[in-house]
Amino acid sequence: MIRKSRPLGAALGLCAVVLALTACVPEPSETTSPSGSPVPSESSTPSPSSPSSSPSSSPSSTPRPQTQEIQLPASCDALYSSAMRSRLDAELAPLNGGGVSLAATQVESLRGLIDSGVPTLRCTWGTGAGSALATSVTIVDPADAPRIQDMLAGAGFVCADNSGGILCSNGNEADFLRGNGWVATSWSGNAPDGYTEDVVATLWG
Repeated sequence: MIRKSRPLGAALGLCAVVLALTACVPEPSETTSPSGSPVPSESSTPSPSSPSSSPSSSPSSTPRPQTQEIQLPASCDALYSSAMRSRLDAELAPLNGGGVSLAATQVESLRGLIDSGVPTLRCTWGTGAGSALATSVTIVDPADAPRIQDMLAGAGFVCADNSGGILCSNGNEADFLRGNGWVATSWSGNAPDGYTEDVVATLWG
């Protein structure tokens, strides 16, 4: 389901205040389109993307995303290459089957941001009983992307340059930031390698 749109800057400010008292509460909602996306398990499978440069968890020393805007895809079908879609159909079907409650990010303040009304497309793969993954593609103000990066770094993610943007990962989640786009994916169990890279290549070309 695609949601449109409250300014991200206001949403980030609200989440920061709420997090100081409790934490923003995530309420993931799946899209009904016929396509989604997977990612590797925390301990038994490799991360869907590997940082291309020396990683750093320090918000002040980590490179920042480059500017290049994208359009929010109309559905999950527009999120993958044909090769990745075939792998997902074979290994993690169904797409948006309704049984996956996994949030796309495990950082509570950022979950609250996704649920705050910013334009977001959510895609899930799996049944919830075994391997599963959840991806959200969110349109953000490019000026706010560094703040999201800092929240991830503050939560223990390692961030580094990747594909013209910044990739932050922590073992069972990968977040990619570039321009006005934020791709967040969490997974459990097994998932195809190169998942995040495929989504990034499809969105940014």
